[in-house]
Amino acid sequence: MNINFKNKTILITGASSGIGLTLYKRFKKLGGQVIGTQKSKKIKDLIYVDLSSEEALKNFFLKIKKIKKIDILINNAGSNIINDITSNRDQDIDEIISTNLIAPLKIIREVAKKMKKNKYGRIVNISSIFGHISKKKRSLYSSTKFGINGITKASALDLAEYNILVNSVSPGFVLTSLTKKILGKEIKKIESKIPIKRIANTDEIVNLVLFLSSNYNSYITGENIIIDGGFTTQ
Repeated sequence: MNINFKNKTILITGASSGIGLTLYKRFKKLGGQVIGTQKSKKIKDLIYVDLSSEEALKNFFLKIKKIKKIDILINNAGSNIINDITSNRDQDIDEIISTNLIAPLKIIREVAKKMKKNKYGRIVNISSIFGHISKKKRSLYSSTKFGINGITKASALDLAEYNILVNSVSPGFVLTSLTKKILGKEIKKIESKIPIKRIANTDEIVNLVLFLSSNYNSYITGENIIIDGGFTTQ
């Protein structure tokens, strides 16, 4: 299968690390014109956007309006705070919901307008297994990931007639710097509970996203595809 993205413009949020950075590099390597966002200002070629800020989003949309076409949108940016439901502060709730749910909803709204005019689009939302199952202290994160799966299904129905396919990908445990930071010594314990007996690397998640974003995907829409080494099938 020879996937390429020549003459395609791709927008990826959260492209400075983990799955997002791998996506950014792979799409570029496959010929795409890639626009990536970051919250940290650490990579020169990426656009700085704080997706939890309403004002920053408005300014970002002004930039998007100047772009002639966007063929592919990957809503990858996300934030996570691990807290018991009774310990969630208002500011935590606002930040997580703004970043993980409200921002993708608004970005899809704006980008889909361009896609409708061109009668073409591929949108992939990066969700999580915690949008399918949950875990203690994941009330905020799970709320947004269950929500993004709902956005995926509803927007797929709204956009199908315009040749715009919308899907979500739900990774399980993936070896990133954030995973190492959050799980630490728990990684080995978690790996023992995964049927494949290891945590995924970012390329394994990205391979699926590339397929869904490519012309090889002409009929999958409204789906949430779990990629977790069999973890949630047990």
